[in-house]
Amino acid sequence: MSVSEWSGSGISWEGELSALKARLGVVFRRSEAREGCGAFIDGLLSGIERKTGWLLSEQAGFGRPWRIQALLGRSQWDADRLRNIVCDYAIEALGDRSGVLVVDETGLKTHSVGVARQYSGTAGRIENCQIGVFVAYASRFGQTLIDRRLYLPEAWAKDPARRKAAGIPQEAEFLTKPAMARAMLAQALDRGVPCAWVLADAVYGGDYQTRRMLEERRQIMCRGTLQQYLTVADRSGAAADGPERDGRGTARCGLGRLSGR
Repeated sequence: MSVSEWSGSGISWEGELSALKARLGVVFRRSEAREGCGAFIDGLLSGIERKTGWLLSEQAGFGRPWRIQALLGRSQWDADRLRNIVCDYAIEALGDRSGVLVVDETGLKTHSVGVARQYSGTAGRIENCQIGVFVAYASRFGQTLIDRRLYLPEAWAKDPARRKAAGIPQEAEFLTKPAMARAMLAQALDRGVPCAWVLADAVYGGDYQTRRMLEERRQIMCRGTLQQYLTVADRSGAAADGPERDGRGTARCGLGRLSGR
């Protein structure tokens, strides 16, 4: 079944999807990996309820899950290069001068690298989990994730035997979650991602070094939630026109004080 058929769209967009797959394919040296990547994308976009290796393989007509498993677990490809291609593609489609960079974290229940007893906002409690820090881009055209980093707890980072067993690269070092977010935000801004505001919760928005970095770039930071931002932007047009400022240089948009330019 073709993508356009199961998407329910009356307009064929397989040409655009094929162009995207070709764009991503430069990351993979082997044709099998490129084919697996295309099948993986089709599976993620499909209507199957659970996106497991077996079900994604069945959706692709492979019969066995080894191609999908090899793509995700054994094939060698540059994840950061792929991230950059996806980011560029996303900004070409969604980029807008009133866009917003959003930084947040999520807890991931798994048995893999970086698992430790730590607070998970997803679960609302301390539990064994991974923590991923993510940067998303939102504009009037839509929203998507554009970057990600896995938090490596200090106990993992300082345990050579554990690092070796898990295959953690030597260059991976312990960084606090705000430091990881700061690096991703700086990278996005250096790549020219159009952005009116940076939106963060109290954890990331309260980090002094992040606020200072953004102030030096004359970039506004707002501490709140994406839903609050979208509500205010819808009511006041703040996303297009920018927040109002008081006489002390503090930007306001109905969410409290902003660290601003």
